[in-house]
Amino acid sequence: MTTTQTTHSTRSLAHTFLRIAWFAVLSLLSPGIALAQDFQKVEGALRPELPSVPFVAAAYGFIWIAILVYVLAVARGLSKVRQELAELRRKIDGAGPRP
Repeated sequence: MTTTQTTHSTRSLAHTFLRIAWFAVLSLLSPGIALAQDFQKVEGALRPELPSVPFVAAAYGFIWIAILVYVLAVARGLSKVRQELAELRRKIDGAGPRP
């Protein structure tokens, strides 16, 4: 067995062990999570809820600004590439035919 095969089999064994350990941890924690979600009766007046409109508007605004910044960055990069391509074409045309 070569060193590469030994390393690969060791990694494979380690990954398998980690998957089994992760599954065991999740299996042990899932009943505790279910027990922590007991129903509690609400008594008295409900607390006032926050209006969602400002948060949704802020989220949409953030996304649109992020998209605008991305498009501008791509356009700027494309402009640089076009300039470099034009410069290369000038250099190629100025060099003349190859021998």
